[in-house]
Amino acid sequence: MAWTSRILACPPQARAEALELLYRRVPDALRPYLIAEVLDEAERGLIDFSGLWIAVRGSATLEPRPAADPNPLLRFMLAAPSGPQPGPIIGAMLTQPLSPKTAAVWAPEVRPSWRRGATASALVRMALADLKARGFRLAQAVLDETVPPHGSLDLARGGLPRVTELIYMERSTDLLLEPLQPGSSGNSSLTAWEWVPFCDATEAEFRAVMQATYHDSLDMPELGGSRSLDDIIADHRAAFRFEPARWRLGRIPGDPESAAVVLLAEVEGRELKSWEVVYLGLTPAARGRGLGRSVIAHALELASANAARLELAGDVRNLPALRLYESTGFTVVDRRVVHLAIFEA
Repeated sequence: MAWTSRILACPPQARAEALELLYRRVPDALRPYLIAEVLDEAERGLIDFSGLWIAVRGSATLEPRPAADPNPLLRFMLAAPSGPQPGPIIGAMLTQPLSPKTAAVWAPEVRPSWRRGATASALVRMALADLKARGFRLAQAVLDETVPPHGSLDLARGGLPRVTELIYMERSTDLLLEPLQPGSSGNSSLTAWEWVPFCDATEAEFRAVMQATYHDSLDMPELGGSRSLDDIIADHRAAFRFEPARWRLGRIPGDPESAAVVLLAEVEGRELKSWEVVYLGLTPAARGRGLGRSVIAHALELASANAARLELAGDVRNLPALRLYESTGFTVVDRRVVHLAIFEA
């Protein structure tokens, strides 16, 4: 099979050129400063560039692989050519670990050419094969409006299909939310939650309730069964600034089947201090009864002492959750396309 480009891991001496291509949509006045900052953070070990891939001009003939080889793309991966530079870079792509089992993927950037699409999809296939070989279970790309339409197509052709859209919403914490009162819609007699933080004493119950909240969930159902509960909790701990007091378990006295968990975390890099609802889930017995409003009220109460704004995101297909968020004062601020790949163990 003849390629018009080589796909290889980006050597350190070519990172600046690769980043120039990756950030080509950033305004010219800002791009040099952004690249310098990223390279400095890499030197200090704050950024992992093991998932930075490039496509360079050239061709190679790939030998047929044995049928039993589980990683054909890795067998075909070409070592960087000798010399200070691998050659003119025509494409670049970045993946980054989010947690021990989950990696973030960005759409590839490829210079215009008659083989642009083929080069882009080859970058995606190589990056995914590498992530799978390194033991990741999930690869995800979340594309905002700055990504051109062909970015989504490149990911899908390379093995990272589009699965849904996420709706991003936010709300001020200045005005708290009152639980439903008797006579209001919903079963208000069951809105008196008892909340406890995550700790050694509550971990077993917390885990059992959290596991139950994933049953028939409408938020990213594709993930169902792809990770163990240990992996899910480890991913949440690693991806966000973990504070046990911000992980809450909700119980309803006298109704042991109805429970909820809500995970909150501080959002970094915001001018206005913000918290995020990382995860919110109700057990099946607690759904459809107006109880979600009281869960949101508790999240707002916790966040109000430390942040001016509370943010969250929901799957566009999860209409009950989106209606809850809208009814409790959240407004839509963004929509993003989600691509997802789940690697077999």
